[in-house]
Amino acid sequence: MPNNILAASTPNVSYRTHVQNVGWQDFVSNGKMSGTSGLSLRLEGIEIKLDSPVTDLGITYQTHIQNIGWEADTARGWKSNGGMSGTSGQSLRLEGIQIKLTGADAEQFDVYYQVHVQNYGWLDWAKNGESAGSQGYSYRLEGIYIVVQPKGTAAPGKTDTPFIEATTPSFEAQVIALVNQERASRNLGLVSSEATLTRAAQIRAEEIIQLFSHTRPNQSSCFTVLTELGINYQGAGENIAAGYSSPEAVMNGWMNSEGHRANILNPGFNKLGVGYAQSGSGYSHYWTQMFISN
Repeated sequence: MPNNILAASTPNVSYRTHVQNVGWQDFVSNGKMSGTSGLSLRLEGIEIKLDSPVTDLGITYQTHIQNIGWEADTARGWKSNGGMSGTSGQSLRLEGIQIKLTGADAEQFDVYYQVHVQNYGWLDWAKNGESAGSQGYSYRLEGIYIVVQPKGTAAPGKTDTPFIEATTPSFEAQVIALVNQERASRNLGLVSSEATLTRAAQIRAEEIIQLFSHTRPNQSSCFTVLTELGINYQGAGENIAAGYSSPEAVMNGWMNSEGHRANILNPGFNKLGVGYAQSGSGYSHYWTQMFISN
């Protein structure tokens, strides 16, 4: 393939998104917006495909999903050529996306993409596998533009800030640090985080908005979330709380409660997942600690 590819041979990129309360939208293509504007609705899934006159060219992509993280960090993996990235029927928001071209002819083109992020609006354009969106803020994606261009042509717009990441420690990291301060002061072994356990705790934090109890909304034990996620453990403990607006406040509340303090200071526990969720009603702030020994 010669290097001077003409615009006429540039692949057509088509994409559609699954939108909260709307479902799958129709496919759009070549720089048109998919999603919504001004409605505060999360994107939950995306499909992307190429209609390419070029012989050896494909497209692959992954999303950062609420409670799950980047798909490549799980068994879900990258999706390609029309496969669905995200989730279905789980009400989980997309928070970020990476898109790249594949195949022998990929070096002849650039794929650019721009996302609309809750509380920020449209970020700048990302390209060729860069991250677009946010991480560490729990902000939803609400819209996206995608375009494929011949290599070397000008970007569709600014490319300075396509991705934002929290620079302060997450609530999870702050709570774990506070737990370890309490344990270290008593010469107890420290606890560490684990991605799947964090996911379990986050699921429980969102469940206690519906039912503030160690019984789940489906009336099963809180610990069934561990087996559902394939977490092996010998012992487990759960702390929940509501109404505290900071890691320091919730830890103070737990440490002043005998049963919760016992979990925090249990020398047998070595892993901790922390979940935090917000609600527009009720106590506003909901917290879960999920301890295990393994």
